[in-house]
Amino acid sequence: MQLQIDSRQVHLWHLYVPDQDAPAHEEAMALLTPEEREKHGRFRFARDRRRYLMTRWLIRSLLSRYAPIAPRDWRFETNAYGRPRIANALLQAKRLRFNISHSASLIVVALTVEREVGVDVEHTARAAPLEIAQQFFSADEAQALRQLPAELQPSRFWDLWTLKESYIKARGMGLSLPLDRFSFSFEGAHEVAVGFEDGLDDSAARWRFWQLQPDNAHAVALCLECVQPEGVQLVCWKASPLLASVEEFQSAVTRRSPGG
Repeated sequence: MQLQIDSRQVHLWHLYVPDQDAPAHEEAMALLTPEEREKHGRFRFARDRRRYLMTRWLIRSLLSRYAPIAPRDWRFETNAYGRPRIANALLQAKRLRFNISHSASLIVVALTVEREVGVDVEHTARAAPLEIAQQFFSADEAQALRQLPAELQPSRFWDLWTLKESYIKARGMGLSLPLDRFSFSFEGAHEVAVGFEDGLDDSAARWRFWQLQPDNAHAVALCLECVQPEGVQLVCWKASPLLASVEEFQSAVTRRSPGG
C-alpha cells in the first residue's frame, strides 16, 4: 500500500517490538547493510538485537511506502552531529524527513515532507530520575517541578524530558544544544509553550509541539518545524512486524503548542 503525504501532514508510526523473533526474521536481516548487521551482532541481549533489527527494518520499509525505492536500496548519511538523513538522489525521496525514537518495547517514527521533525518516546512506568532535573532542566523548569506535589512530579519530569529530546532531535544537533538554555511551560490543561535564552539562535514561532500518550506506559513528544501558516494534520499509524498489517489509530493528544 503506497501512502501519500504532503507538507501539511506529519505521520507518526508506532511499532511494538515482539517478545520473540518475527517469522520473517531472515527477510528483515537481508535488508540491513553490512555495517548494520555488524552492529546488530554486537548487542549482547536478544531483546536489544530484536529491537535494533525491527527499527532498521521499519524505517526502510516505511520509506518505501512513500517513494518508489526498494527497502534494501535506501541509503543514509549523517550530519556533523550524527543525525541520519536520506542520501538517495530521487527527488521524491530527498523531500522526506524522518526521525526515530524507541523505548524498550515501542518504536516511534515521525515522517514528514520538507520540514525538520523530532520525536521522543519514553517508558513512563519506570521510575523517573528526578535527581537529574537540576542538572538538565532550566532553573524555571526545575523550580516548577519541585513545587508540584510529589505524586505529580514523575509525570511532569517525563513531559519535560520528552519535549526537550524532541526539540534537540528536530534541530539535528543533539546534546550540543544545552538542555537548560530553553524552557517549556504548560498553559492550562492542554497547551505547552517553549522559550529560548539568548544565544540559541531560535524562535518559538518556528516550532510546533505535541504530547501524546499511545498507551498507559509510554509518553511521546513531537516537534515539527512550522514553515507555513496553515494548520498541520497529525496522522497516527500502528504497524505490525514486517508491515503485515497497518492501521490508522487515534493516539491521545494530551497537549499541543498554540497553533499546533
